[in-house]
Amino acid sequence: MEKGSCEWNDGMYGKHPTPYTGLAGFVGQLRVRTIRRLADIKPTDTVLEVGCEAGNLLARLPESKRLVGTDISGAALRDARNGLRNIGRTAEFVQCDATERLPFAKGEFSVIICSEMLEHVDEPLRVIDNILRISEPSTIIVLSVPNEETIRPLKRMLSKVGFMKVFMPETPTDQSEWHLQAFSKSSFAK
Repeated sequence: MEKGSCEWNDGMYGKHPTPYTGLAGFVGQLRVRTIRRLADIKPTDTVLEVGCEAGNLLARLPESKRLVGTDISGAALRDARNGLRNIGRTAEFVQCDATERLPFAKGEFSVIICSEMLEHVDEPLRVIDNILRISEPSTIIVLSVPNEETIRPLKRMLSKVGFMKVFMPETPTDQSEWHLQAFSKSSFAK
């Protein structure tokens, strides 16, 4: 894991902390509901979130046999550890770079989630390959990314009429500087 990558991610996490409020927070809540439905987590499942950041999604997942979060940012993992401890949830946290081999055995997790993370890395396909490397055919994998094709024009329109400052004050009006990739529905499907 490159020290520079960890420091850059720590810095970006400090500039763009989550969870978001306002309209962006509402959209985030809808995303969590959808991920929960798709992951269909049972009490007997072992769950991994790749790129868990501050643990906001982990904290909202149903109880499971094992819950693990990874992130490259040590600052984000400290917040995740504290946040889950504060609500009485048990989870393990591992600092790692998901573009490198993940430190888990094949089949160790029955559910793997990678939500709103792939846009933050130079090589998203390497992350997906690393997730597949530790997956079995029965592993439920849930991936999500922001749809910039839809989001950018909406943010520009809201900015022009002054609503960005009211409803999404912490959200950049164009692509976030933390996003190294921009996905549309078709580019994500590829």
